Amino acid sequence: MSAKVIAILGPTESGKTFLIEKLLSLTQQKIKNIQRGPTLHLTTYGTVFNSQKLYLLDTPGEENFFGEVIWAINVADLGILVVDSTSPVKYHLYRLYQTARDCGLPLIVFINKIDSEKSSWGQTICDLQDLLEIPHVPLVYGFNTATPLILVDLLEEASFTEENLNISYEPYPEIHQDRVKKLRENLLEVSAEAKDDFIEKYLETGTLTKEEILEGIRINLEEGRIIPIFLGSALTGRGLSLLLRRLLEIFPKRTFYTLSSTNYGLIYKTIYDPYAGKLSYGRIFSGSFKAEGSLFTSRGSEEKYTQIFTPKGDSLEATKELKEREIIIFSKIESLKTGDTFSTDLLPEAIPTPPLPEQMYTLALHPISKADEDKISSAIHKLEEEDPTIRFFRDDETRELLVSGVGKLHLERTIEKLQEKFGVKVKASLPRVPYRETIKKPVNGVIYRHKKQSGGRGQFAEVHFNVYPLDRGKGFEFEETLTGMNVPRNYVPAVEKGVREAMEKGILAGFPVVDVKVQFYDGKSHEVDSSDLAFKIASFHCFKKALEQGNPVLLEPYLELEIYVPDDTVGDVIGDLNSRRGRILGIEKSGKQTKIKAYAPMAETLEYVVTLHGITGGRGYFRSSLSHYEEVPALIAEKIISQYKNEANR
Repeated sequence: MSAKVIAILGPTESGKTFLIEKLLSLTQQKIKNIQRGPTLHLTTYGTVFNSQKLYLLDTPGEENFFGEVIWAINVADLGILVVDSTSPVKYHLYRLYQTARDCGLPLIVFINKIDSEKSSWGQTICDLQDLLEIPHVPLVYGFNTATPLILVDLLEEASFTEENLNISYEPYPEIHQDRVKKLRENLLEVSAEAKDDFIEKYLETGTLTKEEILEGIRINLEEGRIIPIFLGSALTGRGLSLLLRRLLEIFPKRTFYTLSSTNYGLIYKTIYDPYAGKLSYGRIFSGSFKAEGSLFTSRGSEEKYTQIFTPKGDSLEATKELKEREIIIFSKIESLKTGDTFSTDLLPEAIPTPPLPEQMYTLALHPISKADEDKISSAIHKLEEEDPTIRFFRDDETRELLVSGVGKLHLERTIEKLQEKFGVKVKASLPRVPYRETIKKPVNGVIYRHKKQSGGRGQFAEVHFNVYPLDRGKGFEFEETLTGMNVPRNYVPAVEKGVREAMEKGILAGFPVVDVKVQFYDGKSHEVDSSDLAFKIASFHCFKKALEQGNPVLLEPYLELEIYVPDDTVGDVIGDLNSRRGRILGIEKSGKQTKIKAYAPMAETLEYVVTLHGITGGRGYFRSSLSHYEEVPALIAEKIISQYKNEANR
């Protein structure tokens, strides 16, 4: 019994989950619970149809969870692109199509909701032909001359009705003969192009057998030259029996990764179940795995396991052995992570990890109680395993715990999972911007004497500094140019340490000081009262004194952005960047999109992904990296300094 994995792809509300539910029902597979509302995570269902094991991957339709879609695309044999015929074709379909093409996943299109009064499936087909780049070949077509809609199987040249898995055929109305013949001719031509002997036969006889047509479609589908189109309704079940039958007849054999190991596969999903613990979902690409044994991971670890499972409906079924191309689930193997290659042999190589969506939105997390603080470390580790597109980290400068994800909805759902699955409550806020401070003019001859006498041994140290601004990004330089013996050289490290401590908090708003050079050129000492501590204190205050005299200014971080947007939104995106004090570095064509390179202050881009999605209808995305620091404009700096001083005084 061979196994086939189908990724169900499409935008939110296209009807993906209803389609899966109906397909499972047709194959007599019972399900206990199925997701309602928008699909937010990848879910695997298992069934059997005509002695074929079928695994259906329900994927999210929201851009924020596109990482889940990428994993499904990388382990599936075939993708069904579900298109809602009651609403305009969404750009998300193009992204799904392009990602599948880039990964080598064959696609078919299922045009859904054809029984709805709002359906305009004919226009949907036309719109898809404009949006997608390879030929669409209808295998099912419809005519609106009767209620319900007449569906025609172009392979049989007959209209059809379905009762469960039984399909009945009858002649279609003669008025549609010309249209059906034209579509049938197109089907023959496309099929003939698959093989040289098919072309010869078609040119000689003008026809092909049903089996030859199906083989031609399968070959073209396998090689990515066509996208077959089916019509139907996931809600009522129309067209689904024929869809199932044709799927098996034209099912492509996708070529996957080849490793030197005999038995291996890829983990594509990790779930922490409250009852079963950690579950690692994988696809076997070669060989087989038995219920008890050892496996090696691409991280170099060896793990023993005593059980393996496979999906049955929406449940898990323990099994004794799973073979090539089946879905396998390991339980409680802590070292297995999403993206890991697993094998029965030591792995000299690994299946490459696909590129995942960029993290474009960041929030700071603040545990509400001490108990939440104690539990958060374990919880975020598990969340990162469940979803590799999120990243938790602590900012070295602001000391905030940050979480980055694809978008606002992505992080909102992550925070909900923290509480629902792991019992950790947090408050979220936008992260603090890591501003810095520096000086704009050199200050010479700054002197500070630290003298303290309170009975017994006192404290004495005097330091003389010249302090200079450095070019942006140069950091800090310390230069000792002492002459004579006014200050013993053994105190120099303490002087530098005092300066470095003073740099941790500037005088404007307490931000770190950068891009300065301190020259320690003279000072005074006392043979009894001088000490490392005295010189460190003197240096600390001398540097603060120099800052006051050096025209201190606030610096802000700038990001370098690569923004990918549809051509028709470029003007609006550039206008928005200008309003954020951004600077355009370049504009160039990138496939069907335009890439805009720009600099922009971090403070102006904390929620940029929300605005970008609004301008582009969810079609735009960006990559960002820290570029450099620049002086904050005076009026803005005043507001920032005032805000931070008010917070410090609370």
